[in-house]
Formats: sequence, C-alpha cells, structure tokens
Amino acid sequence: MHNPDPIRLAILTRALSAAADEMGLNLVRSAFSTIVRESRDCSTAILSPEGDVVAQAEMIPIQTAGLGGSFRQAVKILDLSQINEQSAILMNDPYSGGQHLNDIILFQPIFDDGHLLGWVGNTAHHLDIGGGAAGVNTTATELIQEGIIIPPILIDVERDWNDGVVQRLIFANIRTAEVGLGDINAQFAANHIGKERVRELARREGREALQVAMAATLDHSERSMRAAIAEIPDGAYDGEAFIDRDVFEDKPIGIRVQVRVTGSEIVLDFSGTSPQVKGMFNCPLASTRAAVITAVRSIFADRDFPVNDGCHRPLTLEVPTGTVLNPNPGAPVRARMQASYRTMDAVHAALGKAVPDLVPAQGFNSTTGVYLSQPASNGKATIYADLPGGGYGGAKGYDGAHALDAILGSCRRVPIEAAEQVYSFVKIRSQELNRDSCGAGEWRGGLGYTQQLEILEPGVTLTIYTDHHKMPARGLAGGQDGTPGKLRVRRGKTVIDLGASATFPLEVGDIVELTLGGGAGWGDPMLRRNSQIADDLTNGYITEDYARRHHGWSPPVEEQYAAVRSPVLERS
Repeated sequence: MHNPDPIRLAILTRALSAAADEMGLNLVRSAFSTIVRESRDCSTAILSPEGDVVAQAEMIPIQTAGLGGSFRQAVKILDLSQINEQSAILMNDPYSGGQHLNDIILFQPIFDDGHLLGWVGNTAHHLDIGGGAAGVNTTATELIQEGIIIPPILIDVERDWNDGVVQRLIFANIRTAEVGLGDINAQFAANHIGKERVRELARREGREALQVAMAATLDHSERSMRAAIAEIPDGAYDGEAFIDRDVFEDKPIGIRVQVRVTGSEIVLDFSGTSPQVKGMFNCPLASTRAAVITAVRSIFADRDFPVNDGCHRPLTLEVPTGTVLNPNPGAPVRARMQASYRTMDAVHAALGKAVPDLVPAQGFNSTTGVYLSQPASNGKATIYADLPGGGYGGAKGYDGAHALDAILGSCRRVPIEAAEQVYSFVKIRSQELNRDSCGAGEWRGGLGYTQQLEILEPGVTLTIYTDHHKMPARGLAGGQDGTPGKLRVRRGKTVIDLGASATFPLEVGDIVELTLGGGAGWGDPMLRRNSQIADDLTNGYITEDYARRHHGWSPPVEEQYAAVRSPVLERS
C-alpha cells in the first residue's frame, strides 16, 4: 500500500474501533462483579505491534489514556522476544506503568500465521486486591498495605492460568476470590474477541494494509490534535486546584501547573505542586498523564478524530519526582483519582485564561468510592461497591449534567435492583437530586445528589473516599461555585458526621447518608434567560428563593410554570 486509499484506511480504522467496542461489551457481559458488570469500571483497547493504542472503546478515560504507557513500561522490564499465542502480560503495579492496585491490566499478542499483528489490552477494577482492609484501606501509609502488587509479568496462559501457579498465587491473597477470578476471566474473554476481530481484518484486507491503517490513524489523531492546539493563543497560563486534605493531615493539597502553548505543542509544567502525602491521595505518573491528556482533549470541538496515542504526541509533561503527582515508589495511591481530577481542574483553570469559551466550570469532579464490606467465616468477604457522582460544571452553551460520575471515570451507577439482589445486608432507602445545589450562572451547574443506605445485617463496615467536602467546585467567567458534599450516619436519634475519607463500623438499622455536591456555574447568573429559569423551576431543580437571589427573578403568573414540590428522584 504505497499510496493507500483514504476511504479504505477510514474503513479499517473504524473496524479497529468497532473491535475495541466489542471487546468492551464482551468484558461487561462476562463479568461477575457489579463494579464491572453494572458500573462498567473497565476499558479495552487495541495496540500496534510497537504498543501504541490505535483504537479504544469509549469507556473509562483515565484507564484508556494510560494503557499505551503501561505497555511501554512493561516492555522495559520484560523480554518479549519469545512470545507466542499463549503469552500474556499481567500487571497492576502503579510504579511500573499501572495506576492503582485494584486496576488489573492484561495484554495479549495477536498472531496470524506467526506474524505479530499487534496487541489487545484491557483494564478492570477488582473489588478487593488484598491488603489491610476489604475494599479500601483508608489508613494505608505504604503501597503494600493496599494489596498484592503485581509487577509486569509474562505468563503462559495454558501453564500459569486455569488453576496454574500464577492464578493460585494471586487469588490466595484476595478476599473476593470467586468474583475476582470471574472478572479476570472476563478480561481474557474480551481479549479473545479482540484478537479474533483483528485477525479477520488482516486476512480480509491484508496484513500490510492493517499495519498502514494503524500508523495512519495515529498520525491522523496527531494532526487533528495539533490543529486544535494551534487555535489556542501562544503563551504561558497558570492554573491550580486543591484536594481538601490528606487522610492524616488537615491541610489542602495543591496541584499547580503552567501550561505553555507554542504553535501546535503544549508543555505542562507541574512545578509547585504539593509534595507527596502520607496517605492514599498520591497519584502515579500514569494516572497524571492520562488526566492531562483527557483534560486537553475534552475541550476541543472536533469530536470526530480517533482518540488514541497519536493525541499524546504534541503534549510534554514535566512532573517533579516526589510530588503528589509523581510520588516515590512505595507510597500509597488507592485514591489517586482525586489528584487526577484536580490535575484536570488545574489544567482547565489555566486553559480557561486562554480560551474561556471552550473550558467548563468545575464539576464536583471527585471519585466517590462507597464500599460496604461484610466478612465471612472463611476469611473471605462480601463487598458492595458503588461510584455515585455529583453535578457537572456548566459551560458556554450548555448546563451541567446532574449526578453523574465525572469525566475521568464515567462509570455508571449500580441499579438499586442489582444491588439489593446481590447484597442482602443493605437496602437503598432513597436517592434524590438536591434542589438548589447547582452553581448559578448564565449556564448553571448540575445538581448534586443524596443517597441513603440502610444496614440490615450485623458486621458491616463502611469505607469511603471522596473530596469537595470543604472546598466546592469553582465557577468560571462570573459563574458561582457549586456546593460541597457531606457524609453522616444516622443511628436512631444520633447523627454521626464523618469526613470525606472514613472507615466506620456500622450497626443494624444505621442509615448512611451521603451527599455529593453540585457543579459550578459558567457566566454571569443575571444573564440567564427567563425561559431557562422557568424550566428549572418547573423541573424542581431550583426554588423561587434561589431564582430571586441568583437571577433577580420575580414570580410570573402562576400558569407559566408548575412548581414541583417533591424531590426529582425518590424511592421510599
């Protein structure tokens, strides 16, 4: 293919994306745990023979944007000269290309008649990975306290898996072994589908055509990314954002960046970022890089060019070692998503000074990991996990979405029916959007959310991590801030306030009440159109008092809107 047909290349590129999507569907449908099957905390991708991601499913940006880097780190450690159809790379070590220990990464080569066509890879979040506590060890001060560490290892699937030595070693260290094994076997099944689809493409279109298409889609994404960056005015722009606190020290953790734009390239310098912390809020470099890529890519209007490792080429990161965004090996990283989100917020704050019309106000932008664990007599445990979300930030031209997992995660909620069918010790008493929790603006933020969980059986422990309990999401271009979250346990007539990170033993009858804050507004609230204010009132998103205070609204005739007096979402 010396002069490749652009139409044929486009078809091949789309076929690779379709194969990655099918891998994702296969993984979700085959998984055992609700965190993968319902929340879809997993990602799939197809890589070139050199290990660049050429196609990825639209799943979890923090995972997919880091898979190519994970593979390259593995290559530095492993000898891949003798790989074959039975080979696989297994890893989760955050200091060897992984992100946090619960995310197990699996790569497998794609061969056709002895020729290496590329690789398939995926990541899935596992409910338990061992360590000092079921689900989340909120008091960990070392990585090893968070679970079993799997550096990149090259295994023979037939020999080492399927009740082989590697499988037995890993799951001897995990409390939810049956569920975890089911999920990792789903990862193998997803890779199998990907390998089959890529082989079919090679046999139908030719191996050379496939390799040309892989290189071409990377180059196309790079050109598109450079063209978008070139529209940003050259200059140096500073931004910062803060995590409320570490587990062990009550002071903000600062993420600071200078974004230097020159032509079609960006350098992001994180000098001035806070040093690494004692607790679990450190963020490994793979996650930092993925957050930066997603932050930059997400503001551009062109949504059509393929998202792959070609998008990374115009970006250069400078992240000092020993900071919270590039900690020294051995530091805990379980809650690395909070630093990842503040990285995204800081980059957006910087770019907002250059292209304010393209950048949204801050959303609640926090991974809220809610875990309820109940130990079993055999040393194992049952673990309920959910990832609820707060409000998105508004942006020029649109309001923020309500109560969704934020952009880096993009996980779904576990349906009430699925949760109560699997977990006998919990009842979902209520779920509702929080009226008036949105940051006001010409374009308002999304609403926050409150959930109540009732504990039905003894021996249940709550572990949780989140953020924005002290400092709410910040508004942009004159928009107002969002609202903070809070966590409390209602025990009879007693109300117990807990922090954003907690491990707390529960009793039968306790009600865990979790509130996630709303997103911030964009633009002057006084410029919001009357029709939008009326819609918000009709839908029950805001009260008349809110409309008066923030928008200078005065009541119209009663017939112009129907006031909603009950929560938008509710279940008794």
